[in-house]
Amino acid sequence: LLDNRLLSTPSVAVGRAMLTGGDMAEICRTALLQAMSTTRKWDDAIADEVNRKEDAVDHYEDVLGTYLVKLSAKNLSREDNRTVNTLLHTINDFERISDHAVNLLKTGQEIHEKNVAFSREALDDLSVLEAALQDIVNRTVDAFQKGDCYAAGKIEPLEQVVDGLVREVKTRHIARLQAGACTIEYGFVLDDLLTNYERIADHCS
Repeated sequence: LLDNRLLSTPSVAVGRAMLTGGDMAEICRTALLQAMSTTRKWDDAIADEVNRKEDAVDHYEDVLGTYLVKLSAKNLSREDNRTVNTLLHTINDFERISDHAVNLLKTGQEIHEKNVAFSREALDDLSVLEAALQDIVNRTVDAFQKGDCYAAGKIEPLEQVVDGLVREVKTRHIARLQAGACTIEYGFVLDDLLTNYERIADHCS
């Protein structure tokens, strides 16, 4: 899509850059959802896929970033200039989300190798949080691909919901620790999951 010859027609090049950003967002979304699944059930094939997608996202950031910098040197309309600047920020957020997908993969591997078995309550808490996170990621990617400002406006309140859920899960985990119903080691693993989930929501926002 990113043909250097298009740089002489900036408005077309900007459109192509947006489409490429949309492709990058899609790879990010699937990598993240796959990585989340490995925290429940480890799968070597899915893990390889997530790592491949992370490499692809890094490549996208590199190529698209370079293209956008070349584009920003052209004589752009105010609207196109704003799009290019926004896109430069956005691809950085997508790249960070795919880094968190790899972090989740590492946590999934640790859960698998150490046979970490969370309590029923902890799993229920995580299910609610994971559903909220999948929702915010899907809505973010959809809003970005469609350029839907109304849908984008719904993301920040959802990010607050994710933060609240993370706090709740932590509070309940501490209560289980105090009651002797959970171990410190499981707490570290849980904390890794929560930190990544919270940051992913921040990047969506």
